[in-house]
Order: sequence, then C-alpha cells, then structure tokens
Amino acid sequence: MDQSVRKLLGGAFLCAFGTALLALLFYGSTRISDFDARVTSHFLATPGSRLDDLATFGAKLAEPAPLILIFFGLIALAVVWNRPWHLLAAAGVIAGANLTTQVMKLIMAHPRFQGALGVSYPIEIGYPSGHTTAALASAVGLWLVTPPKWRPWAAIAGTAYGLAVAAGVVVAGWHLVSDVLGAAMVVGFWACVAMAALIQAGLEGRGKAADPDRTNRPPRGPSRTG
Repeated sequence: MDQSVRKLLGGAFLCAFGTALLALLFYGSTRISDFDARVTSHFLATPGSRLDDLATFGAKLAEPAPLILIFFGLIALAVVWNRPWHLLAAAGVIAGANLTTQVMKLIMAHPRFQGALGVSYPIEIGYPSGHTTAALASAVGLWLVTPPKWRPWAAIAGTAYGLAVAAGVVVAGWHLVSDVLGAAMVVGFWACVAMAALIQAGLEGRGKAADPDRTNRPPRGPSRTG
C-alpha cells in the first residue's frame, strides 16, 4: 500500500476518533457543554440586526436549492474536464458525509439548554451541523473534480463557501461551535477515504489519469539531430 494512502487512512481514523471524542466531551460533560455555549455566545449576532441577516443568508447557502445547483455544476465541470472517476469520488464524499451527519443527528438528538444563546428553554441543536457538512462536502467535491493545475482556485472558492456557511450557522444561533467542528471532522473522514481510493486506483499523484491534459498529449517521438 502506498505511503500516502496509509497517511490518508490514518487521517480518516483521526477524524472519526475526533468526531466521537467531541460528542463525548460536549454532550457528556456539563462543564464542557457550558463552555461550548459560552464560546458560541461570543459570536452571536443581535436578533434582527444586519449581521444577523447576513449570517442567516450565509447559512442558507447550504439549503437544498443551492446545493442541488452546486451538485449539477460539479457534474458539468466533471464532464467538461473528463473526470468521471473524480466525480464519483466527489459524490461519495457528499453522500457519505451527509448521510453520516443525518444518522448522527438522529442518534444523538436530545434537548440542550441554550440559555447562553439567548433561549430560555431546552431546544434541539443537532450534532454535527447538517448545513456545515453539506457545504464542506460540496467544497471537497469541487476540489476533487478540478484538475490539479486549477485546484488552488477551487480550494479558495470552496473554503470561502464553507466558511460562509459555518460562520453563518454559528452567528445566527443555529448551531454551537462544537456542531461545526464535528461536521468538519465528518467531511474530513470521507475526504481522506475518497482521496486514498483515487491514489490507490492510480488516478491521483502517480497515475497518468491524474492529469487529463497529460493523457491527451500526443507521445513524443525520438529526437532528431543534424
């Protein structure tokens, strides 16, 4: 097994471990849960303020309608760049991460008293954040389907999108900081697994298929002198 694949699988294990550890810490300890709420409270916008409206707009960028447009955009890019296997990996990250988060939200759902968030009664705040998971998974999907030479731009766009949603759900009071961190861990797990699979298949790093431009180049003939 390639060393980079081993590192990625190790990263996937650490993400899975981190997701479970965060759940144990922030849900199993009242002291740490209160700390989580206090930290989150420092980021909250005043209800009805311009910042609150901006945060809500950012959070809603990961609603179903924008996500559907993003996914079809990924399909179009993968077709244009002739990267079907990378599209499959991206779909795996998006589907796997969102399914994992939704299952965890169902299993771990319970009322959490959010006095620090300006709410005087127990409310349901799911761990991990579904909106953050969807946004970050889509950002990883964009990075995967993008050819290597354009990936820095894909990383910038994906990071901006993911941060807008993650900050939005916290500032608007939709989620605690721990919920966002848990979502990042879930996406990190699936991203590491997908990248490891592509490398193992020779589609990343060492394989010719990792660079479609290279595969479309005509072979060089023997050089002539004289």
